[in-house]
Amino acid sequence: MTFWLVVTVVVLSALLALSLWRSNGFGLSSDVAVRQSIREMVAAQREEKAEKDRSISAASYKVRREDEQENAPSSSDTRLTLQKRLKFAQLSEVPPYVFAIAQIVISVCAFLIARYYFFLILQLMALATGPLIVNGFINYRMGSRFKRFDRDFPQFLLSFVGMLKTGLNPMQALEACALNLENTSLVRQQVELMLERLRLGVSEERSIGSFGEDINHPEIELFVQTLLLSRRVGGNLSETIDRLARQVRKRQYFRGSALAAVGLQRGSILFILAILASMEGYLYLAWPECVITTWTDPTAAGVAQVGLTLIMLGMYWVMQVTKIRV
Repeated sequence: MTFWLVVTVVVLSALLALSLWRSNGFGLSSDVAVRQSIREMVAAQREEKAEKDRSISAASYKVRREDEQENAPSSSDTRLTLQKRLKFAQLSEVPPYVFAIAQIVISVCAFLIARYYFFLILQLMALATGPLIVNGFINYRMGSRFKRFDRDFPQFLLSFVGMLKTGLNPMQALEACALNLENTSLVRQQVELMLERLRLGVSEERSIGSFGEDINHPEIELFVQTLLLSRRVGGNLSETIDRLARQVRKRQYFRGSALAAVGLQRGSILFILAILASMEGYLYLAWPECVITTWTDPTAAGVAQVGLTLIMLGMYWVMQVTKIRV
């Protein structure tokens, strides 16, 4: 068992090193990757322009573009595939198979440890530790970027409305609003990236459409579509953005209220676990034979492991019930 445990740990360490090399360490940095994507956009735009110039007539070009739009995947598809989740977590540089292998390795390690100390039930539950840990890590990265963006987005929209009412055009208003935010603000970084794409020659439609493409926020698509439609058909952009800002603030308030409401249940779980751990520690200090016998006697160990299994299942169930998606 020791040999296989060492092998799995070595393999897991190698996978983590590969992930760091591809994402943060010795691979492409985020700035280089962004500039490379911008160059790809410019090249694709130039190819489209050349193809348009070589077309026989404007009518045939229009028909071809309509066919491409019909066959293109819908941007409103809300299914979170693994590729989308990795993109939202800024882990797209790491191949998806690395996470699949990491799940298998973590599950095998947990199973080998559980096989040595626990019975069949906990051994089977140990197989789920790999997906739980890896998915939890990805969800944490996604949630962290969501919170950073959502913290400044409502105020950014209100400032944008004020700038539009002063007579600035949308691009100038976006730039002015971004300058009022902190340098570390994710909203400011997205606006600056969009403006940089425009300066480097990317079309306005593509630049605006790429705003917030790597952030899993429900209002980003509404904001992008509002800007694009205002550029195409006109309309009172300030009133539309003002309504969107009110909606964003309401959803943000409701999200905070919902999280505060379920915080009591999550806090109760942690408090109960702390009491159980404290009682177990006190019992071990006061009467060590009782605790040791619980895990050495076969019958007592079976009862203890059944209780531990029920506690873990109850924790998982309550955490799933108290998940809030607004």
